[in-house]
Amino acid sequence: MKYILLLSLILLSGCSLKTAPNQWQYKSANAFSSYTKNFLSDNQILAENDLNRAIEHAKKSADLTQLATIYLGECALNISVGIDDTCDKYKNIQELMHNKELDAYHSLLNKSLAKSDIQHLPQQYQEFALALLDKNFSKADKHILSITKETSRLLCASLIKNSLEKNTKKSIIETASYNGYKKAVLFWLKETLKDASSPHEMENIEKKISILESEL
Repeated sequence: MKYILLLSLILLSGCSLKTAPNQWQYKSANAFSSYTKNFLSDNQILAENDLNRAIEHAKKSADLTQLATIYLGECALNISVGIDDTCDKYKNIQELMHNKELDAYHSLLNKSLAKSDIQHLPQQYQEFALALLDKNFSKADKHILSITKETSRLLCASLIKNSLEKNTKKSIIETASYNGYKKAVLFWLKETLKDASSPHEMENIEKKISILESEL
């Protein structure tokens, strides 16, 4: 889906960054990419600065597609780490968009999908979304592990966090840890407390959380 994937596709353009006339778009995409990494890594001050820059550059155009994509991306990242977000920023400009791809992604984030939305989602989400729509959480769980993009995997996992298999949560933590996504690691460690099978396992998880949250 060209609009939802706009941020990542732009970053693959390499040398075109120096010559393209729509520099605002590239600068916005780069700032949001930096925001994603800093947000998930729990570098809050840097993340806020990145997000503000991404929005500032996106607001240089009357075409609100980039801005809407950023708003949805911000919402998706919040949801992926357990922060309640109903995507109000996107909803405030939604009527100006009339964009089926963005609307379908918004519906996925809010778990209000209709079957007609599925075809407008990126391919990587479609099987997961179908399982979610059918409330087949076991099938949705299996599809999560086949999603290659880490941030997308984190998002989908969060959408069915209460139905996620213990081993899938473990895999999510490993992925988040490998990428240094501290905010995601902490969220999923706290989620695994619900599955602890013994006081000893619970104590170990709580110790990890305490160490990661400590300032020293």
